[in-house]
Amino acid sequence: MPGSMTPPEQQLSSLNPAQQEAVTHEGGALLVLAGAGSGKTRVIAHRIAWLVRERGVPPAGIIAVTFTNKAAREMRSRVEAILGTEAGGPWIGTFHGLGLRMLRRDADLAGLPRSFVVYDADDQAALVRRLLREHEVDDQAGSARSFLSRISRAKNAMESPQAFAARAFSPDAKLVAEIYAGYEEGLKRAGAIDFDDILLKSLPLAERYAPRTHHLLVDEYQDTNRPQYLMAKSLSSVHGNVSVVGDEDQSIYRFRGAEIKNILDFERDHPGAAVVKLEQNYRSTGTILEAASSVIANNAARKGKVLWTENPKGGRIEVHHALDDRGEAAWIARRAAETGARRPFEDVAVLYRTNAQSRAIEEAFRRERIPYQLVGAQQFYERKEVKDVLAYLRLALNPGDDVSFRRIVNVPTRGLGDTTVDAVVAEARAQQAPLLAAARTLAAGTALPSRATKALQAFLDVVDTLATRAATEPAAIVIEGVLDAVGYEAYLEKSYPGEGADRMDNVRALVSAAVEYERETDTPTLLGFLDRSALVSEADNVGARPGVTLMTIHLAKGLEFPIVIIPGMEENVFPHSRSRDVPDELEEERRLCYVAITRARERLLLSRAMSRLQAGVPMTNMPSRFLQEIPDALLDETGSHAVTSWDMPGSSAARAAYRRPAPTASRPAARPSDMPVEADGFNVGAKVAHPMFGRGQVLDREGSGKNLKLTIQFSGHGTKRILPAYTQLEVVRGA
Repeated sequence: MPGSMTPPEQQLSSLNPAQQEAVTHEGGALLVLAGAGSGKTRVIAHRIAWLVRERGVPPAGIIAVTFTNKAAREMRSRVEAILGTEAGGPWIGTFHGLGLRMLRRDADLAGLPRSFVVYDADDQAALVRRLLREHEVDDQAGSARSFLSRISRAKNAMESPQAFAARAFSPDAKLVAEIYAGYEEGLKRAGAIDFDDILLKSLPLAERYAPRTHHLLVDEYQDTNRPQYLMAKSLSSVHGNVSVVGDEDQSIYRFRGAEIKNILDFERDHPGAAVVKLEQNYRSTGTILEAASSVIANNAARKGKVLWTENPKGGRIEVHHALDDRGEAAWIARRAAETGARRPFEDVAVLYRTNAQSRAIEEAFRRERIPYQLVGAQQFYERKEVKDVLAYLRLALNPGDDVSFRRIVNVPTRGLGDTTVDAVVAEARAQQAPLLAAARTLAAGTALPSRATKALQAFLDVVDTLATRAATEPAAIVIEGVLDAVGYEAYLEKSYPGEGADRMDNVRALVSAAVEYERETDTPTLLGFLDRSALVSEADNVGARPGVTLMTIHLAKGLEFPIVIIPGMEENVFPHSRSRDVPDELEEERRLCYVAITRARERLLLSRAMSRLQAGVPMTNMPSRFLQEIPDALLDETGSHAVTSWDMPGSSAARAAYRRPAPTASRPAARPSDMPVEADGFNVGAKVAHPMFGRGQVLDREGSGKNLKLTIQFSGHGTKRILPAYTQLEVVRGA
């Protein structure tokens, strides 16, 4: 329900001076550099309200875009709270939501059928797997996803299948080019688009909306990719009023096509643009903020901000040094259990660099009976029973959706085996028609056995009935019609003994989601409900279930928690081994660390393992350089003295040595003739043998006794830092 309007004087007095400057910017280009926890969503909401109330901008002339549904909902509710009315005028949503809205209005101009559907990741993978089979390529685990990842990167770079093929010279690249071309053709035949297409196909429509876009506001501008950058440029091309809010230090989606140069070059793109820096942090303690600032200061690609806070300094950051990853997981479980005894488990989040790190932590939590929710695991709209029901709805609306046809033609089982489906596929190829049209041809003829013909016609009758109902009835009623028509509940009980009831609960939850959609939408349609389900992101359900939150740092962007635990603070884990030797990627890893640290409000705990199982092999990694970049005075270290005595931040000398540029690894270093011969035999230039990495050559040595550290170049394993006192390292004599 709308509340009472906030008086204008209260609206501005609640903001700090920098926020007020951003909110009251008169017009033209504005860049708001908003540090972590500096109230950027508040600034955007207040600016929208100020433009409407104080400058008389028509609400319908304002577009505000962000990256998640959750952020959009929060922004919308804040605008409504300030204006005292429902924010029905300004359009507030995600880039993809805006693009989909344009495509629904002007599908014909985009070359799409009015009832086009949006394929999710599983639908896309099903299409690619079919193409791989046609090319007689083994669909090994994950191969379809790998092809899709390369196709997505090409689309984000706005590279067509033809352009991709023109630069494909290796057999592997040529195969990807063929799959990409077949994938695009498959989408077209099915009347479908994928997530990337929402932006690509709506981009040409943006100029139609530019005259009516008096003010454009873009949140998280540092995460924009090329199509989003061009969308913002097009929408603001007539009136020139574009306000972008972002933080270059939180640009972490390069792998998705995000381009940090969009925010770094904003002033070059918009000469005379005003720049406002939001540097007061309202989220974290002083200690947490100082740690984050110390880490990110080591990056070169920055506009530069000096964050500060009036919050209490807070306690020091606990750093635990475990002997192995099982010990690390056990420590995390103990800390979570201690917290759960005093406050809700939901206050705690464990944020890791890669999904693989969650296994040991999950096992430790289960042993200790600590409740947790794993974000990024199978999501509601990815569950089989939910996707089955949605496939019926999609096929009813879009007869060309071959992926949905294949999914449900024999679900529940209706006697349509592989032989019948193969006959439908063959007929579709002969007709150059969708599978549903081919099925109608076969059902009307005599090519199939009578039993198969009857079963196929029964399926077509269900689809036709649903298509009729979909045109006039609410989504929730149509869903219930699917369940009744095909006997889906009985099918679940029979097919999944012991699980049928739980799976049916998921289907009922889908009905509830449809009801909620109808209540929240002025003109609800079944197509609109399918669109909303397609735009749900993984982070939207954080906190929906009780327990400690376990998630990757990438998914945690935009969230905050009272207590944050970051495991795996080791070289080759964080920063990741693929990134540590590439300057641009290393800077992104450091930004990722900055994001992880700044998710914490009250307490931050870091951990690392001396030995970690990777691909079944115990690997020894040095502590993360990001740990070394946090001042000693902010840390409270615990764990094995054997570990902390040699390589951890308790020793300023060790830190200084670690920060030295690594010796060149292109060729082994030779020992100068005047260098003293060491009694232990580990001289610079000496050949050594390691039980895991094999033979190598010593490039550098540092310290002595138990604190001796060797930098060794191993053939096939790169450069490693080894502690001879704790490793079976042998000198290879006479080599």
